[in-house]
Amino acid sequence: MFNKRHIGEMGVYALVFVLVTWLFIHLDAYEAFQVWSRTHESWELDELALALPAVLICLVLFSLNRVRELHARARLLEESRRELAEAHESLRTLNRSRETFLTTACHELKSPLIGIVDAFELLRLSDDEADRRELIELAGLSARKLGLLVDSVLQFSRQESLAPALTVFSPAELLASVTDMSQLQARSRGLTLQARLAGDVPPLMRGSESVLRLVALNLVGNAVRYTDRGGIEVELGYRDAPAGEIVLTVSDTGRGIRAEDIEAIFKPYVRAQAGREGLGLGLSIVQRSVERCNGIISVESVPGQGSRFTVRIPAEAASEDGPEA
Repeated sequence: MFNKRHIGEMGVYALVFVLVTWLFIHLDAYEAFQVWSRTHESWELDELALALPAVLICLVLFSLNRVRELHARARLLEESRRELAEAHESLRTLNRSRETFLTTACHELKSPLIGIVDAFELLRLSDDEADRRELIELAGLSARKLGLLVDSVLQFSRQESLAPALTVFSPAELLASVTDMSQLQARSRGLTLQARLAGDVPPLMRGSESVLRLVALNLVGNAVRYTDRGGIEVELGYRDAPAGEIVLTVSDTGRGIRAEDIEAIFKPYVRAQAGREGLGLGLSIVQRSVERCNGIISVESVPGQGSRFTVRIPAEAASEDGPEA
């Protein structure tokens, strides 16, 4: 409650009290006051002198209250200083994050851009029809990679301002579209991509179709990126108890994730394996999207054997004539 400064201040008060009392005793002030009061009994000075202890008590209480107030102000100042320090550290972290993003983005965007430029330069110099077709495919693949990187940045920046819309959609059509969009990417790496719709999934559902599609594309793209051989399996299921929810599962036969790295992979600009392409935003986008829909995402992974991501997003069965949100 009291710091050294407050204790020192009270010590000064006590010292002044002792010195003044000693001075009164040395000058026989008390005897002189008594004699003078006896000659002026009509003034009732004896009774007035009895008030001195009460005055002293009031002064002590005043000093204690003042010390307590000073201590409270010092505590508030310390809390304000700590809050300012935390805000300063947050700004420094934000600045470092911005610098990391710019460095990573420039590096990753440069790779497919150089691939496009080199492909067209070789295309200009080549006369072989087979080589030209291969170069055109390479340029197209690099352009799609560049587009995916740009889309990741836009999705990441717009997430906080866009509320997930609830619509009536077909899970089968959604799964087919995700498979079609990801098939070429998987084939380019020599991987298989299989999709399965569980038998208990209703033909129509009402939920966040756009979020589910975004999550599925990011999870499949991430699985393709971190799988060197084997394949990826995508499955849509449904659970109606205790509350309706659609269950998306993406499994791969990739290198897997170490247990100590699982929590970090959902942070922006963090990639599970160094040297891989991408901005490290995919899983961060997935987690934010799922949480904004009051959903849950979980990860099971064994290094060297692969990973399994499971996403549960609230959804309910809908009829064909059900209104769209």
